[in-house]
Amino acid sequence: MKIFIVGKYNTFLDELIKKLHKENDKVYVLTGDKYHGPKPQRVFEQYIFPYSSDSIVEILDSVQPDVILFTGAYDSNFQWHNVRNESMHYLSGLINIILSAEGHKLKRFIYLSSHQVYENHSDTLIKPDVQTATSDYTGIAITQGEELCRHFNDTMDVDISILRIDHMYKYPNGLDDVTDVCSQICLDAIRTGTITINDPRTFSMMDVSDVVFGIYNYIHSRDHKDFIYHLSSGQPVSEIDIANIIKNTDNSVSIQDETVGGSQQTILDGSEFNREFHFEVFHTYEKTIPAIYQKMRRNKKKFQTASGKKKTESKFITRVKALLNALLPFIENILVFIPVFMINNRAVGSKYFDRLDFFLLYVLLFAGVYGTKQAVFSATLSMAGYCFRQLYNRTGIELLIDYNTYLWIAQLFIVAMAVGRLRDSTKSITFDKDEEITFLNTQLEDLVSINESNNRIKNIYQNRILDYDDSLVKIYGITSELDSLEAGAVLFYAADIIGRILGTEDVAIYTIANGDYCRLFSATSTQAKSLGKSVKYTDMTEMMTAINNHQVYVNKTMNEDYPLMASAIYRSDKPIELIMLWGLPFENMSVYQCNLLTVLGYMIYNSVERADRYLDALANTRFVSGTKLLTKDAFAELDNTYHDAMEKGFTEYVVLAVSSEQAMTYKQWSDILSSKLRFSDYIGVAPDGRVRILLTNSSIMDAQFIIQRFSQLSITCTPV
Repeated sequence: MKIFIVGKYNTFLDELIKKLHKENDKVYVLTGDKYHGPKPQRVFEQYIFPYSSDSIVEILDSVQPDVILFTGAYDSNFQWHNVRNESMHYLSGLINIILSAEGHKLKRFIYLSSHQVYENHSDTLIKPDVQTATSDYTGIAITQGEELCRHFNDTMDVDISILRIDHMYKYPNGLDDVTDVCSQICLDAIRTGTITINDPRTFSMMDVSDVVFGIYNYIHSRDHKDFIYHLSSGQPVSEIDIANIIKNTDNSVSIQDETVGGSQQTILDGSEFNREFHFEVFHTYEKTIPAIYQKMRRNKKKFQTASGKKKTESKFITRVKALLNALLPFIENILVFIPVFMINNRAVGSKYFDRLDFFLLYVLLFAGVYGTKQAVFSATLSMAGYCFRQLYNRTGIELLIDYNTYLWIAQLFIVAMAVGRLRDSTKSITFDKDEEITFLNTQLEDLVSINESNNRIKNIYQNRILDYDDSLVKIYGITSELDSLEAGAVLFYAADIIGRILGTEDVAIYTIANGDYCRLFSATSTQAKSLGKSVKYTDMTEMMTAINNHQVYVNKTMNEDYPLMASAIYRSDKPIELIMLWGLPFENMSVYQCNLLTVLGYMIYNSVERADRYLDALANTRFVSGTKLLTKDAFAELDNTYHDAMEKGFTEYVVLAVSSEQAMTYKQWSDILSSKLRFSDYIGVAPDGRVRILLTNSSIMDAQFIIQRFSQLSITCTPV
């Protein structure tokens, strides 16, 4: 089963993944974008994307999970420090994942809730159908998640269900994992030696191992009756009970009870879940809490506040920094205005710079750099500077009634507004373009990451298919293929089969001719023929030592005079054919490949033996009576077999037509020819009634030796 888990790794998720992996489920994890660590060994594939990402659709399309498990209340991506912000991300991510799941027609969606949806106490156990009630922001967000699941379950074709877990406790991996009541009390006892109790409420707790077992049963159930289930031990416990257990474990710990008022009970009723899914609690808090406390005490360095940790900045400093960042352009504007004003005063009356308006250049500069706001501010400063400079030579009344002053001011502000507006528009267009490019780059990175994940998954399945190809089904296929071959063609095609199974194109099969030499029978490449057509195998001592001991020879020293791997086909514990391989990848020269080659050798031997028995049974019809000459049909069949093998490059052969000035019977031809030929050559009768010789693994050049030998006996041999 494919389980797609949504949540960041923590103690709870690690235990759940371990259980699912142990039961041979494939686990996929969507970690969120806050996780940057490696993929755990038990996780089949992980995806580091935000829950609200558009790429969730592609991820689910790639995974095709059977179940999505949204860890929700136990997702350590949400620490709930900034409740408003995290609530928004929590709910938007949940909606996005449910909608993506609905688009893929997912079978099941499971939402993990917690006891936090209940704040009010109850004298009886709380049933799953009891209305939730909480004023805690975290509990409200979890409750809203439940309502979303209820709504989508009623309106969409998705099987959505909720599991509420009652006060899950565990041994934490670190300080960030101290989230439950038990580990928090243990941490206080380790740090201060004093446990302060101020909550009179009674509740029940579930060990993480029991929770994982219950979730596993629920995931693998064929059906479920209700929408909401409670996962609870039903055993009442309070903080004072936990403190007393710790004190009994460590006498140095003191307890300070500051509870006010009577005891209040908030215990979930898990009887319906236990009954329907045959679940029971195996871990009691009386035995588990001492083990958690002792383990935390042994590793107390992991739970100390990190020294040198920077204190968070106060809100006042943050606001001051923001104010300074906002005022910086105005300060820069004023600082630049001062030298501009001085330069303008120096330029008045100048022969060269009198017509140059420095204020206008100053306004254009800030309008083009900062936009409309700074353009208006710089125009205002320029107007003030201009008026102040005019008052050197004129009165204020004269300045006010001079229409040139208003024309200059209007010109200045029109230019400032126009250029500033143009700059703002350009910046807005550039910003939108950059934002779109960033978004598309993010999408591209997501798609590349998903594609890489798909390639890894493809390679895993491809290797499994290859393993399947080497299974009994493949062996059966090889046997059927060998049995389907003609009687004389088994060894030809056996070389090709061995090459396909072991992943090499260079395979040769040699037939042992006598005590010293073996003759090439079939080869699949030029490299496979590198030792020659006739090999003195007794000189290959390393190889023959292994073969004589019924072992597969592996050329570990990479000796060029030896094949990379060699085995044999045996008869009566003696090798009769040698199988030699070249061109093997180094990783394929393993014990597994050696065993596979041995099995193939036995299969080929059985097929050859079966073919030989078949030919022996037909000996009376295959040979001319009293001779070693093949009949017309038998010789034609043999010729066709060698012709097909030669076309595929497995061997080469030559057929010689023989004649003599003296008339001879078939018996005489048989005696003369068989005494002068190799044991691997054949003689037979052609369709025209003439005697012919078939020279195996020979070319026209090789046949010249035979032609000369028979010419000395006044026998003419002509290649056909």
